[in-house]
Amino acid sequence: MKRIILLILIVHTGIISFGQGVQFARTDLKGALVQAQEQNKCVFIDFYTNWCAPCKMMDKQVFPQQNVGEYFNSKFISLKINAEKEGIQLAKKYGIKAYPTFVVLDKSGDLKHMFAGGILDGDKFIGKVENTFDPQKAFGSLKRRIEGGEQGIALQAKYLQALMNTHTENPEPQVESFYNSLSKEEKISDQTLFIYEFFAPFGSEKAKFFEENRAQFRQILNTQKVDSILRSKYENYLGTITKGYSQDVTIDEIQETEKHVYSLGIKELKSLPVMVAGAKVQLTQEGKEQFLKTVDQTIPSLTDNEKDIMLYQIIPGLKKLLSESDKQYLLTLVSNEDVKGYIERSIN
Repeated sequence: MKRIILLILIVHTGIISFGQGVQFARTDLKGALVQAQEQNKCVFIDFYTNWCAPCKMMDKQVFPQQNVGEYFNSKFISLKINAEKEGIQLAKKYGIKAYPTFVVLDKSGDLKHMFAGGILDGDKFIGKVENTFDPQKAFGSLKRRIEGGEQGIALQAKYLQALMNTHTENPEPQVESFYNSLSKEEKISDQTLFIYEFFAPFGSEKAKFFEENRAQFRQILNTQKVDSILRSKYENYLGTITKGYSQDVTIDEIQETEKHVYSLGIKELKSLPVMVAGAKVQLTQEGKEQFLKTVDQTIPSLTDNEKDIMLYQIIPGLKKLLSESDKQYLLTLVSNEDVKGYIERSIN
């Protein structure tokens, strides 16, 4: 009886309810804007597709959370729009190319904020959406200021980061133009950190500049963040070798790289021995037992996230060299089920 009453209430009120979570209105954008004006709220749109796994995970794990529901239901008229059905034209209007993409409009229908990608931590997701109300972070506000001719390093950096998070276009040409306009002193700042993290691949001039000036970056920034960027550059480089993408590298070069990394004064190089061992196994096609021993020695010192990132690279990369029992054993070490699923699909 309770289930019947709940269904009747949902249909009657025109709401798709996720339990105590987010209440999505059963209406189109025009109807949502009318409600937004009546209730003095913004409109939140979840653009999804039927095949999008992260979209389904948001529906299952995030939108039903009570704290998420309390936040959204107090501030937004929320809509779910299928970008490949009723929302084709709207998705084109906002240049949406990744799913899920979340768009926030003010009650007049003007863009306030948007970003792409599921976030399974409810509080972190709320934090991303809350940027809607910060003109220094909201994509719509930053875009209008840039298009209005406003300039400044801080504004350009914030806009480019917000643009990157929308996944609507490749921001690299704009990032390159912005970076080249800076003096050496301006390149060493917290405002340019995102460039070295996301737009400075291993071996590039920007990556070399960041490494050469690491002491200055550590002085003005969080040392842990600087070291994290440096560490990820080298681990990703070794990961490409482990995956077989860089067959022209020699064992001597790998050993020199390992020595160089240790000379940089980076803290927490816990997974480096495994990444080095994996690269050597890929190049020589031997030494598997020593590699597995190194994995066993390293695993206890890693967090679940560090462990999963490492295994995400080495298991698919060495799938032709590992026995089935080796693969199954390494899979038992993976903590995140989604990461495990990806690895399983890549090795089968």
